[in-house]
Amino acid sequence: MGVMIQDSSNFQKMVGLYENPILEYWQDKYAAASKDAGIPMLFDTVQSDNATEAISEMVGAVDFTQWNGEFTYSSVKEGGTKVWTPIIFQAGMKYDRFLLSNAKLINLKTEHGMFALGAARTRKECAGGIFTYADQAGGYSVNGVPLAWNKTANGLPIASSSQTSSNYESTQDNLEALELNEENLEVVCQKMFDSKDENGRRAGMSPNLLVVPTALRKRALEIVGSTGKSDTADNNANVYDGNIEVLVWDQFRRQVGKTGQPWCVVDKQAAKESLKIVNRLESGDEYELISWKTDSDQTWTIGSLMWLSMGAFSWHPFQFSIPA
Repeated sequence: MGVMIQDSSNFQKMVGLYENPILEYWQDKYAAASKDAGIPMLFDTVQSDNATEAISEMVGAVDFTQWNGEFTYSSVKEGGTKVWTPIIFQAGMKYDRFLLSNAKLINLKTEHGMFALGAARTRKECAGGIFTYADQAGGYSVNGVPLAWNKTANGLPIASSSQTSSNYESTQDNLEALELNEENLEVVCQKMFDSKDENGRRAGMSPNLLVVPTALRKRALEIVGSTGKSDTADNNANVYDGNIEVLVWDQFRRQVGKTGQPWCVVDKQAAKESLKIVNRLESGDEYELISWKTDSDQTWTIGSLMWLSMGAFSWHPFQFSIPA
């Protein structure tokens, strides 16, 4: 995570703040607010300057046969393609010298601290929306901006009862409507073990992470963290203890209109290969702050910018349960 700050010396001189540069204050505000439990564990962040981002899967049946005096070769073709459309979030404010002289720094930190916080929250809501609205074909919106970042390379939501693959005719299901308990967790884990890749072979997914909203924190920790089986008097060992981690993510939430709480079983390593945050800022930073002076009317302008896209390429590392 990084934040770029362009030269702000004139602005800082104007407001008379030499020891505590104000843009650095807003930088710290963003850095503190952008800390998130889910993003670093689930997403891989990459840098790009492409107009649009597209990643294609390569598929083809690869067969290993006994040596008969010559090599055999299988053909490989391009499969599904996921295109992410980058979006720009920006905010800024302008001050004249009289307002700055009168107000000094009483409100400036608070005002701009708010849009630094807003930038961090926007990024987290974009990521969390992929999970919260995992089953929604219509996508979701953040700050009124419609996003289809919850769709994968096959054009379907990341959670669907009819997932398709490029080189496998049968559809697959990675969406349940089960409440979280020990038995249902095992049902969903077994579905991940049984999932097929793009060629109809075992995908090799391993359910090693349980992602839950804050409302399921207690239940998830009881199921996974107990030394014995939860809600029972027997002394059987808890098979999940030490085998599955729990991620309580405040950005993963229940959809409006639903009464049950959602949860998701994840293959951690495969998830980071699928979920990408693509940063478009040339500086390589997540968030930029800049200030400049307009001499003709003696005004100081402060702006902030995020330019990014994100999404899931493959549904295979995820098994969702979204109760009605």
